[in-house]
Amino acid sequence: MLSGPITDFPLDDPDRVSLLFAPVQNEHQLGLAVSGGADSLALMLLVARWCELQDTPPKVVVFSVDHGLREAAKLETKFVATVAEDLGFDVQILVGQIDNPQSRLQEKARALRYGLIGNAMEELGINCLLTGHHSDDQAETVMMRLSRGSGVSGLGGMAKISVREGLFVFRPLLDVTHLQLEAFVRANELTPVDDPSNTDAHFERVRWRSFMPKMVEAGLSANMIGLSAKRLRRADQALNELTEQLYEDQFVIDPFGCLFFDLSALIKQPTEIGIRLLARALDDAGGATQMPTLSQVETLYEHLQAGIFGFKGLTLGGCGITLKDGIVQIFREAGRLRNESMSLVAGSSVRWDNRFQIIVAQDRTSPVCVAPAIEITRNMLDTLLPGLAHVPMQAVQAAPLIVADQQILAIGEHVLADGVDIFRVFGPNALI
Repeated sequence: MLSGPITDFPLDDPDRVSLLFAPVQNEHQLGLAVSGGADSLALMLLVARWCELQDTPPKVVVFSVDHGLREAAKLETKFVATVAEDLGFDVQILVGQIDNPQSRLQEKARALRYGLIGNAMEELGINCLLTGHHSDDQAETVMMRLSRGSGVSGLGGMAKISVREGLFVFRPLLDVTHLQLEAFVRANELTPVDDPSNTDAHFERVRWRSFMPKMVEAGLSANMIGLSAKRLRRADQALNELTEQLYEDQFVIDPFGCLFFDLSALIKQPTEIGIRLLARALDDAGGATQMPTLSQVETLYEHLQAGIFGFKGLTLGGCGITLKDGIVQIFREAGRLRNESMSLVAGSSVRWDNRFQIIVAQDRTSPVCVAPAIEITRNMLDTLLPGLAHVPMQAVQAAPLIVADQQILAIGEHVLADGVDIFRVFGPNALI
């Protein structure tokens, strides 16, 4: 039995270190994102300590990124490399360049960083990246989202384990403060890098960071914000699991990517579940269109609840929404797909509009053309696929039409001739 919370133990206490990195206990290789700041240096030191405790430690590769923004970054990445090599880790210094750094700089820098590291990890066969995000980062994230009126998903903050830019990202230090990490680094006789962007008030995160001491004075600490975020994320997970079960039971997706569900069954659910179900449906039907905001989905739910559709139905997130005999239909708007035409050669595979995966057979002798089925009429559909009078033509015309040598090979998931295969792909996005 623990004599006190594990967070009361020293950072490098064996039990605390083992608990911090337990989720990656079975990984044979790990990547570390290290900038040279106190947080990522502490991460590197703690991983080294954890490796000492393992009978068979994983191979660790440290990635340090020079974004091409400051001359000092070259020295900073060399400093990281020196410390990493002293700890026995492999190192890769990655250099990139940000286009038009005058706007959305932090967002672009983050995308560049994850992109460069992701490519390097893929080449090395590493599946998991560890970052030094800590409880102060978590508190800032929650406050930023709170200022935008985020829902339960957003206010859960950063997850300890998530997928970002195709990477599995593990954040073991979300329960540790920046001051603790900084003190740990200095106790190990290292001087962290000082990035001037961390105090630049042009960035929203920095403004929240400067405000946090006032919140602490009022009795609201980063640790308590992080604790609430952890509990909200737990509730969010439970709501998501219930939503997925109901979605699988009550929503139908046809081979054209059109969704059908009973409106009365939707509005019988608790409002939060109903909104999540609706968001899930829009995500699947909307394809590559940007996910609607939580406020937009809430407004749509209110319209459905009140039976307000209008003569032509409703639109949101690249989708049309109509009601027929108590059944709601959600389908991709064909007019938004005019740039989705392409030619595919034998053996190629492509994800079309983020809704369909198209695979061309290896033995095809001529390329196939893929385009939205905008030219397909109801009479043509009845000839090609009889018995589909219930399917809205808008959904059909927004599905991929695959043609080769003046022959229709497939429309939606309906394959009419040899040479291609096609299937739907979809998945949930969080509403924040």
